[in-house]
Amino acid sequence: KFKDAGVEKPGLQLFRDHGYNWIRLRICVEPVGRGLPNNLEYTIALAKEAKKLGYKFFLTFHYSNDWADPRNEPTPQKWRELPPDKLVDAVFEYSRDTIAALRDAGVLPDMVGIGNEIGNGMLWPVGQLPENWDQFAALVYAGINGVDAGRGNFRRPKILLHVDHGGDVFNCKKFFDRINAYGIPYDVIGVSFYPWSHGTLVDLRDTLAFLANE
Repeated sequence: KFKDAGVEKPGLQLFRDHGYNWIRLRICVEPVGRGLPNNLEYTIALAKEAKKLGYKFFLTFHYSNDWADPRNEPTPQKWRELPPDKLVDAVFEYSRDTIAALRDAGVLPDMVGIGNEIGNGMLWPVGQLPENWDQFAALVYAGINGVDAGRGNFRRPKILLHVDHGGDVFNCKKFFDRINAYGIPYDVIGVSFYPWSHGTLVDLRDTLAFLANE
């Protein structure tokens, strides 16, 4: 239950009342654990609630059965036996079909994250970094192309690429230099910042300034 000055309110309404204007939802291929379904039906329902309140909608694809992060980017169970080229196809088709379903439900995202905290790659071991840049780049392309295919004639959601090291200029530069070398198209850079492992707020400021300027 969420309360504001002792008064119970729906969580989305409470945050909206205090100036929040974006909602970030994650979706998993075949969700397990974590207490929330994070499947397509759940995501559509929550996105509809958010849109009614005037939120912009940011969708993050966790190309996994559960949470994906820099220490754990597992391939979904049903995709684990696929060779790399078929895994690329699966990412494209899943991304396309998910975006198309959201489009048809009237909640096409305003922004889409291709993977979550992907500084070490995604869909391990095929897309694990630094060993497999070619395969990782193909998977990211597949996700982006799936978004484009799924949106139909509607406007293109902004594409966000998200790394975890928000206080580390060197690693951010190394990652996005490689992304740019592959010609991967994106609109927004997202970073996570965990102060117990990513440095100080000054480090975060310096990283954000570097990324914005470069």
